[in-house]
Amino acid sequence: MATPAILSRAATSFGFDVNALFFISNSTNEVYRFTKHNESFILRLSEKPPAHAATIMAELDWLSYLARNGVRVSLPIRTVDNELTAIYEGKETCFIATAFSLAPGRFFDKDDPLLWGPGIFREWGETMGKMHLHSKSYIPSDKVGKRADWSRLKTDNPCLRQGKYLALLQKLMELENRIESLPRDRNSYGLIHHDFHPYNFHISKDGVTVFDFDDSIYGWFSLDIAIAAAHAVWWGAPNEDRTSKNEFARMFLDAFLEGYFKHNHLGQDWIQRIPLFMEYRNVCSFFWWLDPWDGDESKLNDFQKSAVSKAVRFIENGLSFDGCEIRL
Repeated sequence: MATPAILSRAATSFGFDVNALFFISNSTNEVYRFTKHNESFILRLSEKPPAHAATIMAELDWLSYLARNGVRVSLPIRTVDNELTAIYEGKETCFIATAFSLAPGRFFDKDDPLLWGPGIFREWGETMGKMHLHSKSYIPSDKVGKRADWSRLKTDNPCLRQGKYLALLQKLMELENRIESLPRDRNSYGLIHHDFHPYNFHISKDGVTVFDFDDSIYGWFSLDIAIAAAHAVWWGAPNEDRTSKNEFARMFLDAFLEGYFKHNHLGQDWIQRIPLFMEYRNVCSFFWWLDPWDGDESKLNDFQKSAVSKAVRFIENGLSFDGCEIRL
């Protein structure tokens, strides 16, 4: 976690009162909300080596390009020194600070038909379709780095090479083998958000505004769509049973792709691969918290234990994950 001194330096860099900071989350980055001149903004602190600033600048360059082409995104704001980032190096840590305008509107609510349903799914799809269309013409600025390409997950944890955890690891490697062999042509592969899930956009009367491009990579457009669909099933399906989730996934994608195709074309062979990528996203989700695990099962909560057991049963019985048993 950032120290009070780091937070104070960030407040000075972006010209706001440090007492206005409100902590939001701490996962890949530390995220705070603050107010300045009666407007709300987001502060993001990334604990990374100074060289990572070039990767962040590539993210911001992509954001600016999308905004210039009519995509509603949460844009960065500059420091008092007119910079897009501020770097704070210490003896043992380094934080890179970036601030963004707060997206208008609010998060989805699956119990509110105005904030969850076919209309929102179509608009979500339209936004992604625009992003993929402009990805085809985007050329990074000479002054910034390049975002990474898709690659296999690095999973060196020996605790995952035994027992039921090995089944998850083998499934991951099987899917990665299939995915790695896929073509990477201009019409199927480009710069994607890579985490465009329901908690990374706000909904307002003016439409969907997307944010948090920190995970953006060069990857398959079908993967980007599948990530949206997988997360929609996790958090937005009306019921928890397998049949309901598969029915919801199909309904979601029908509406989402209707919006998507208004702006970008994707061949039928790539549409048919969406369930494959959804399956991949489901398997990857286990390694977000299993990769650093020390093998002590008492450190896993009941939800995690149950999720692993359920996933292994699916894999051993040749079944897909909930929501992935669809044909497009």
